[in-house]
Amino acid sequence: MDTQEEETFDFFDTHLARQLCEDPELFSVREEGVVYCNTSFDGFICWPVTEANTLAVHPCPKSAYTSETDNSSRMCFSNGSWDSWTNYTTCTGSEEGGVEDSPALQVLFLVGFSLSTLALFVALTIFLSFRSLRCLRNIIHCHLIVSFTLSNITWLIMNNALIAEHRSGLQWLCKLKVTLYRYLTATNFFWMFVEGLYLFSMIVWAFSASKIKHWHYIIVGWMLPVVFVAVWVILKLLYDDTSLCWLPHSDAVLDYIIHIPICIVLLCNVFFLATIIWVLVTKLRASNSLETRQYRKAVRATVVLFPLLGLTYLLFFYIPTSHRHLYHVTAFVNAALHSLQGLVVAIFFCFLNGEVQAVLRKKLSNIQDNRGLFTRYTKSSFVGSPGRSSFHALSMTTCNGRQSQPARSKHCNSETSEVFASPEEAAEHML
Repeated sequence: MDTQEEETFDFFDTHLARQLCEDPELFSVREEGVVYCNTSFDGFICWPVTEANTLAVHPCPKSAYTSETDNSSRMCFSNGSWDSWTNYTTCTGSEEGGVEDSPALQVLFLVGFSLSTLALFVALTIFLSFRSLRCLRNIIHCHLIVSFTLSNITWLIMNNALIAEHRSGLQWLCKLKVTLYRYLTATNFFWMFVEGLYLFSMIVWAFSASKIKHWHYIIVGWMLPVVFVAVWVILKLLYDDTSLCWLPHSDAVLDYIIHIPICIVLLCNVFFLATIIWVLVTKLRASNSLETRQYRKAVRATVVLFPLLGLTYLLFFYIPTSHRHLYHVTAFVNAALHSLQGLVVAIFFCFLNGEVQAVLRKKLSNIQDNRGLFTRYTKSSFVGSPGRSSFHALSMTTCNGRQSQPARSKHCNSETSEVFASPEEAAEHML
């Protein structure tokens, strides 16, 4: 498994590692009268307290090395300050290999996760407020939204609390939060896998889709990640319990226990999406009615599903480290995709969902009608007949005096899969 993939999932935790690394109480054992450089995090390595006028040497980080035997170096000047440049030339073969942690990147993560959390909360409230939206498809959307909401909230808590917990010696609480965040991050990917599996079953396994129940998806989305994270925790306790708060570091081989299953489900979603596109194109070629319009709708649906199934994470399977500016651009784009993934889910699965928009329009229309009826009832109570001003009579008749009919609304069965007339309709209804 490529080491760059590990950095793809853990890059947005580097600023937490930087804050812990620069904790003044870390590596506080010093000799009196001797000048030292404090701990410093350069984006890759946490440089420990080093005696002044010394060239510190550290093994090359896995995100920027070409040989495990190579070392990076950084100068600690006689005045107790670090050189702003870290020598990674032996690691990458380029003088621009060192990358420093950017405060702007931290702001991007903070703003992105905050916006995503707010949008996800609104989307979840909408789905839970209307019974007509409670079909299996939307229930799966709700699970994905809950997963992203919890992981975002956990990240925001970690961002503000890990330093205080580390300084107060509450390592167990610090590790517990990191473990919880690891689990919730894994559930994000597994519920995106469930989204792909559900759409795949609707289009490719149309006759067998009803056999897959709600509780089957719950096992895949919430229970399977427990297995991988539990194994990771046990091995961490046994072999790697010395790392700060169990945050990722250059030698975190045990993290592959979580990353490999995540990569597998992403590759499965690639297979699902490729198969769905093939089925749609095949069906549409055999259709002669409104072919251009159907192609356009099908392409739109499948393109939108690309980020919703988590496939954008595969774009940064390899992060270039040999060129500093290219690395910075890649890091910012990667940070935006990670932190705003929840916002994308909320927008396409809820805010742009045709069923959701129809329900909200109907709700708004009912509110306006009720206000209008109340106004007419109030006026008629003063100038009209009590019988003719009956609120019940007004609410049951239309403006032309005809008896109103209850509007037909599609109520989904929460335990069974929906049946669509065509594959392209199934793809469109996912949005």
